[in-house]
Amino acid sequence: MSRVEKRLAELGYTLPPAPPTMANYVPCVQTGNVLYTSGAGCYVNGSPMYVGRLGSDVTIEQGYEAAKVTVLNLLAILKNEIGNLDRITRIVKLFALVSSSWHLPIAF
Repeated sequence: MSRVEKRLAELGYTLPPAPPTMANYVPCVQTGNVLYTSGAGCYVNGSPMYVGRLGSDVTIEQGYEAAKVTVLNLLAILKNEIGNLDRITRIVKLFALVSSSWHLPIAF
């Protein structure tokens, strides 16, 4: 077990198996020393954990839980690709999309 997985266990988390792809895409691609992931979500056993928009169909607490499950799924995808999460030395970018019922003004 990697140091990362041991730390996750100390925090009460367990990595799930890498989730299956839901469409025609590759969940992880490595180019040189950089990994790119795509398509991870809050899926448990191939089914969405929650359906709907944050703020109307999904509570804030459920949104936090969905985010945790999504990160665990991402880590499982990375482990599936490189074998050991301890090989990761830096996260360069983290990009997430959330479907929300709130409309906030955008200033440019």
